[in-house]
Amino acid sequence: MNSDKNSTVLIVGCGWVGKKLGEKLINDGFTVYGTTRSSSNFSELNEIGIKPVKLNLPAVPTSEIHLPEVVSVLISISPGRGENRSEYPTVIGQLSRVLAQRNVQVLMYSSTSAYGNATDEVIETDTSPDPNSDNAIVAAEGELLEHIPEAVILRLCGLYGEDRHPAKYMAGRTDIADGDAPVNLVHRDDVIQVTQKTISENIRGEIFNVCSGSHPSRSEIYTVIAERMGLKKPTFLEGGADGKTVSSKKLKDRFDFDFMHPNPLEFLNS
Repeated sequence: MNSDKNSTVLIVGCGWVGKKLGEKLINDGFTVYGTTRSSSNFSELNEIGIKPVKLNLPAVPTSEIHLPEVVSVLISISPGRGENRSEYPTVIGQLSRVLAQRNVQVLMYSSTSAYGNATDEVIETDTSPDPNSDNAIVAAEGELLEHIPEAVILRLCGLYGEDRHPAKYMAGRTDIADGDAPVNLVHRDDVIQVTQKTISENIRGEIFNVCSGSHPSRSEIYTVIAERMGLKKPTFLEGGADGKTVSSKKLKDRFDFDFMHPNPLEFLNS
């Protein structure tokens, strides 16, 4: 393992994407630290090769936040649902204030839900980070950039891959609204590939959408994938054809990037 400080990464939030990213970075010679809320998860991270760090957020006071010295930090914290979602900007704000005191590259996984109920094609400039926004995602982005203007925000659309696909949650449901709405999905492998490029090229001060370029309708993809996965096919109502499609043109141009999984309809359950 490469212990060079120039190859050290902290992943704040080692979930479904974070753990797999950590494995990839370790294979590339990085020393990787990963946070977890509970010491009971230490053994799992250690088995992967990720050095565990216990961290509970929000923290009062922020002096309770103790992080290792690294060169790059990825914030991969879920915004949660319901009432917990309103806490998300506070969590990102606390973390950002701590990281702002260090000369580190900071990346954050955000979400294309920052665009709300927009219609047609959306690009990065269609929504600006704003700590005062009612949208918790936009507010969290604003908190980050208020303290770390050179941070990189990766707006991820719906995630799928290997043992995870949103079709599973649609299986068997009937009369689902907006069956003609375009779907915005990205494979975990592509998220990891983008993250690796961003870290290795020391990118700063950018916002990128991360979404595959193919946008099948809800009725098409969830019916096809449910059948492929051996699940009961859902049924849909018409409507939603003018729904948003997330453009990753900026990402593709910046990195000359090709998606490993450009068409989510080609997903095979493995």
